[in-house]
Amino acid sequence: MPGHCNHPRTVHQAQLEPGDRVLIHTDGVTEARTATGQAFGEDQLVDFITRALAAGEPAPEALRRLIHTILDHHDGRLQDDATLVLAEWHPSPRPDPLVAQ
Repeated sequence: MPGHCNHPRTVHQAQLEPGDRVLIHTDGVTEARTATGQAFGEDQLVDFITRALAAGEPAPEALRRLIHTILDHHDGRLQDDATLVLAEWHPSPRPDPLVAQ
């Protein structure tokens, strides 16, 4: 696409376990800057998520707090698009073929 990087993409695979969370974000999250030019950065993003997980926060609450932290960092107004998706995997139990449905 015009204007986008033509860097090679890396595909990652992982086996998720029940309760695992996956965070997807655009660069507008980590590149959000303060008035003095300090970026939010990946280190701060990782630190925030690590602490939220350690505290046992539910995914919706962790995401809500992260959004507010990013907006506070940038004085309430982002200069770039910022997208966050936090998914938590809870598989449906498979029906037992030996039990009548």
